[in-house]
Formats: sequence, C-alpha cells, structure tokens
Amino acid sequence: MHTYDMENTPIEGVWITLSDTSPTGIDLIGIYPVRHPRLTFDVHDGRPSERDEPFIFHEKGNHSGENSSIAKGKTIDSTGSLAILVQSGSNAPDDDTAIRTLDGEDLMPQIEVKTPQGQKRYELPTTGLTIGRADDNQLVINDDLLSRRHCVIEIQAGDFQVRDLKSRNGTKLNRTSLSDQASPLANGDVIKIGSTEITYIDPEAALALSSAPAEEKREPAQKPRHTLDLDVREMKIKKTGKPKTNDWERQLNEMIKIGEDRGYTEAQISLVDNRGDVVHRAADERAFLGSDKQDADGTKAFRKMLYAALRTRATDLHIEPRPQICVARMRVDGTMVSAVEFSPSIFRRILGIVKILCQIETSQKNQVQDGHFSIAIGDDLRVDYRVSLTPSVHGQKMVIRVLDSSNSPSRLHELGLKPWMYEKIRTMATRDAGLILACGPTGSGKTTTLYTCLREIDVNQRNAITIEDPVEYYLEGCTQIPIDHDQGTTFHSVLRSVLRQDPDVIFVGEIRDMETATVAMQASMTGHLVYTTVHAKDTISAVFRLLDLGIDPPLLANALNLIVAQRLVRMLCPNCRKSVTPTPSQSLRMGQRLGGLSEIYIPQSCPKCLSTGYRGRQALFELFEITDSIRDLIIKSPTIKGLRELAQQGLFTTLEDFGFELVSEGLTSYEEIERVAMGE
Repeated sequence: MHTYDMENTPIEGVWITLSDTSPTGIDLIGIYPVRHPRLTFDVHDGRPSERDEPFIFHEKGNHSGENSSIAKGKTIDSTGSLAILVQSGSNAPDDDTAIRTLDGEDLMPQIEVKTPQGQKRYELPTTGLTIGRADDNQLVINDDLLSRRHCVIEIQAGDFQVRDLKSRNGTKLNRTSLSDQASPLANGDVIKIGSTEITYIDPEAALALSSAPAEEKREPAQKPRHTLDLDVREMKIKKTGKPKTNDWERQLNEMIKIGEDRGYTEAQISLVDNRGDVVHRAADERAFLGSDKQDADGTKAFRKMLYAALRTRATDLHIEPRPQICVARMRVDGTMVSAVEFSPSIFRRILGIVKILCQIETSQKNQVQDGHFSIAIGDDLRVDYRVSLTPSVHGQKMVIRVLDSSNSPSRLHELGLKPWMYEKIRTMATRDAGLILACGPTGSGKTTTLYTCLREIDVNQRNAITIEDPVEYYLEGCTQIPIDHDQGTTFHSVLRSVLRQDPDVIFVGEIRDMETATVAMQASMTGHLVYTTVHAKDTISAVFRLLDLGIDPPLLANALNLIVAQRLVRMLCPNCRKSVTPTPSQSLRMGQRLGGLSEIYIPQSCPKCLSTGYRGRQALFELFEITDSIRDLIIKSPTIKGLRELAQQGLFTTLEDFGFELVSEGLTSYEEIERVAMGE
C-alpha cells in the first residue's frame, strides 16, 4: 500500500461535489491532509480536463455550479458539508455508483468506545474530552473500576494526546500504563480504562492508507475513485432528548436473531406459576391479562425477553426503571449486555405478570420481594426462574435468575479438565467416604462441578442427599432439601437431621460456620462421602479459611481428601478474535507455558458475540490432593509457603498456569486471565 507525503503530495482521484448540488459534471479535488481541524486545499479554476492540474473547489454555500477562485494553499474551515460521490454527467465515469458520503464533521478524529454493554463511536471535540464516572465529564462511563475523573484526551502542540488524571486503577495506552504526563495518540491506539477500551481513529491516516497508489496508470475513461474507509455514523457526546421506547419488539427480535437456535420457538413457550399451573399458554398474548392491547404488549415483551435470554444463554435478566424509560440488560458470559429499552407502562405490566406468576403481593411496591416461576417448552423441557424485586428511586428493580440446566455441563468429562485432573476427581468422587471441598467466589461454578460429581454416583445403589440454599437444579435420584429461613433451618440443623436418614453421599451447599464444618468433617470420617463448598481464593487458602473458622487441625487434616479451586473465564469469540504478538512482559510472565508461540489472541467485536469479543465460558481448575506429608504439616504449624512447596512436589497446577495454557491455545486472552486469576 502506498503512503503519501502528507505535506507535499495531494491525494489525487477523489470525485467530489457539494452534497446538496446537482452539477452537470464532476469536480475533482486534490486534498492536502494536514492537521485537523483545518484542511489545506490546492485549488485551480476550471472544469476537469486533460491538463495536468484539474483541481477545483466548491465553497460551502456556492450552489450555482460555478467554481470559486481560491488562492493556492488557502486554509479553509473543515466543517463544510462535502460528499464524495460519482454523478452522471459529461465528465463522469461510466457508472453512477456512489462512493461514500462524508460530512466535514467526520474528518475530525474520533474515538470508538467499547464497553461490556457494546460500542459506540464519538467525534473528538477540539476543546478536549474528559472521561470518568462523574456526570460533569464530557464522556460519562458507568464503570465502578473508573475514577470520577479518570483521564482526558486533549490537544497539545496540534496533536491529540491522552493523560491520566491520577485515577485509582490507572490508564493504559496500548497495554502500557501511563503517568500523569500526556502521551500523543496515533491512529489505532487503544486506551484501556477499567473494563472499557477506547480506540483512537484519525481519519487523515485512514484516508491516506486507503488511497490507491499514485504511480498506478489509468485510462482517462477509468478515472480513479477513492473510497474512504471511515464509519460515518453520527455519534455525539452525551446524547440528549427522549429515548425511543416504541421499538422494543425490533430490538428484541435483533437479539433473538443473534442468539443460537435452541430447537424451539418463542411460540412454544408457556408461562408456569410457582404452583406448577400453566397461567399463560404459548402464543396467547391476550389471554393472560385480558384483551387490552397494552396488557398483551406487556406479555409479549416479557415472553420475548425470556426467549432472547435463552437464545443468548444469559444467566440473569435485569429490568431497571429509570426517569423516562426502563432498560433490560442481560448477563451473558458474566458480562452485562444491553438488550432493550421500553416505556414505563410496558414495565408496569411486565412487573404485574411476574408478581402473578410468583404469587406475591402485587400492590406492594416499596418492599423487597422474592419468588420463582418457570416456563414449559413442549412436554419435556422446563426452565426455572428465581426473581428478586428491590425498591429503587424510580420503582422496583427486577432481577430474574435463569436456571437453565442445558447451559451447564452435566457430566464430569464436560468440564474441560486436564486428563489427570479428571481421573483424580472421578476417583475421589466415587469413594465410599471422604471429603471433597470446592472453593472459589460466588458464581465461579462450584455447585456445577459438585453436581457433575454427584452424577458419577450410581444413585440406584447409594442414598444421595443434598442440602442447598436454594435448590438450583433438579438431580434425578437424589433427595434435595432446601434451607427454609422462614422456619429457622440452617445448614447445621438440617445436616444433623440428614445424618439420621441413612445417607451414603451428602452434598452440603456451603460451609459458613464452625458447627456446619465440624459436623461435615465428622460425617466424612464415619463412612459418608461429603461434598461441600467454601469461599476461598485458592486451594491453599481454603485450608486456612477452615482453620480460621475454628476447626481443630487434626480433624481437618484427617477429614480432607481433595480441594478443588476454580474460576470462570470468558472464551474468545472464534468469529472475530485477532492475533497479536505478546509483549515482552507477557512473554516473561507466561514463560515456557507460551510454548514458543509468537502470537496470542485478543478480543475484537462482532454481532455473534454481542460486541463483547467473547463467547462462552470455561473453568480454570486448581487441584490440591491432601497427602500424608500435607496432613502432618496441617497438624503441626502450616504456612502458605510450606503447603505450596509440598503441593508442587506432586501434580499441581495453579489457576494462573491453567489459564496461560488456554491463552497459548488461542482460547482466551491474556487480559482475561490477568483479570480473573493472576495474583490469586
């Protein structure tokens, strides 16, 4: 690709005329793309001809078709409206194809802002742009990782530069942390703040790079055409005005189209209340709340949202009232994604539908309310939903948890374990007695992993009982007991009762106190196989977490058999991921785990991944088998360093190591492992 001398060489071959004129011929202009916000044009009188300098210019407002005589090198304001196109006429090319419309405004540098909710493009103002969480910024981004005033993009010495405003989490430019000194921006530079990426786009560079080579010869009848590789969507900082709320059906249909085919349609979904009664049958919008059209619209919008959530494999649906609108967002692969905006009247009807399904008081609007309902698809498939309603300034906010078992692995071999990990867990999970402990933060997949262990057991020959708060998924052949807080039951009290039920296998949803931990460990030492979870950042920390609860060290050492730590990381979208060369610091950190590869992958965006760059999730695993030497150390005086050294004498892979292997395989990004597992 030819690069033009930006100061001395005009970009030839651009057919240009005012967008609101209809000349009889074609005006050809050579543009000197000097620095914004003003452009220098080399201007000559006369229509295009066979002479060497056929350049002319139409001033803004001159619609007569006459050429303006402007001195060579004159600097004009670049805010005039220009259109690059091919018009019919005596001097036009053979075809009438329009090349691209380009308003003078779009010649200003732009930024493309990519957040977990999507991406938008904005034009940079010449006065500079402050970015942060506070409402007084020119660009407000609602991200808890950002400071109130995080960074600024401003003009210094004629160039746009970025400067960190002493933010608490820092600003990165092309993965390099910035100081409070300004750094110049070049086309394609990426500014990273929190979970937001801002790409700097310089139309001058895009225009120069997309030009045809100047030395290429063409016949007069085939005059060159120059296509600008620019997105000319009109975006403004801080849009104002009343948002559109009457196209919710189109918005939801677009999201449904992006999602995966699940083998059923929206028309097959029936709404089932918490007693198991079908309240609203499929494709019957008017039957639920009468024949009122607005009631029918509310029901239709609700069913479409549920269907869109199923197709995108969302785990949560948030419906949030705001001053003029209501916004529905979905958590897909752990990231919030905007789904639809609709009017408050539609939201009120959706809220009424949900309360009826959950059998909760419809008139209460200033209280915390909880409930559950389900949907039925045909005779075989059922999806459960857990509902939480919380009062806010503009009304009750609704969060619906999607309990779709088809989204989760059902068997141990589907978890993505390394072969030796799979064999170790499977062996431990099918023993007659012992304690298997899963640890990690909320939402890391601990329960899913232990469910797959339960499915490895022959429940026809063994009595398996679970104690959960609440019961998430139905396990065939198991007795599942929910914790009832209204009745004052706890894990500890129910566990003591379960031990009188002749159990072989017991799953305790979570160890929260010394009493529950003590009973669970005593049960594992008296002939029961116990699965349970605890909140700890890794396997070594789980040992100290239990000791901190007051567990007797000899009891802990003799009860534990295996600890599994895990995290969920997002997998790169295979449709849009981009290969890059790892930075020296990344190569150093990954070391041999990179396997000598010269490239890794980073996220981009496309409709298939809802513009997040990621699609699907995978668990990272860390296994810690309790050997006799480790038991001795736990009984004596355990230290984190001592336990880790003993663990590494056998098969031991940290969460970070597991993640780096996924990076080297091109399945996820280095930044994702850095976000989730590094430093653990």
